[in-house]
Amino acid sequence: MRSWPGSLTSPAALVTAAVLSLVLGLAGCSGGGDDEEPEGERSTSGAPIEHRGIDSRVEVGEIAGKLGKRPARKVAADVAQVVDRWLDAAYVGGDYPRSNFGDAFPGFTKDAAKLAARQGTLMSNKRVGEKIDGVTATRRVIRVDLLAPRGKPAGATAHVNLVIDLSGDLERTDQIRGRVVLTRSKSGWRVFGFDIARGEVRGR
Repeated sequence: MRSWPGSLTSPAALVTAAVLSLVLGLAGCSGGGDDEEPEGERSTSGAPIEHRGIDSRVEVGEIAGKLGKRPARKVAADVAQVVDRWLDAAYVGGDYPRSNFGDAFPGFTKDAAKLAARQGTLMSNKRVGEKIDGVTATRRVIRVDLLAPRGKPAGATAHVNLVIDLSGDLERTDQIRGRVVLTRSKSGWRVFGFDIARGEVRGR
């Protein structure tokens, strides 16, 4: 599913496009107006939600611009922290069974959060939340491509590969895979676009 203002939605599609060209084209959408995070979301950036399973493995991908290895790792970690907040709030963390996923998109811009909420059965566990009593992550990888003109990080694309075991009335393994696109604003890194697919993993 690809979602940012004015785009089409494609649930079956995974990432095939050149990531850095996408970031170059979209990194100018940085803050102001609808891109500002709602006050309620700004207050949720403290302790991460407790989750079951493994922590994310963070990798540095391609870098457009002059950015050294050490600062690139630091920036990638900051970006991954925002993505992790979404993965925990939407899929892995919290108590189950539940039906409320109203806080599933921390770190998203206002418009991106609205788009994600409309597609909550894919962007969160909304569809299965009442049928399960637990979620355990068995694969959790975030690879971060960075755009750093003149050595200053301005945009990022985080490639997500999350595999979760669902337990309860519904027993299965799902994979959430794709990318989220982030820009740097005064309040930190913000998700403003996403291209995510979800499917059941068979034969595990």
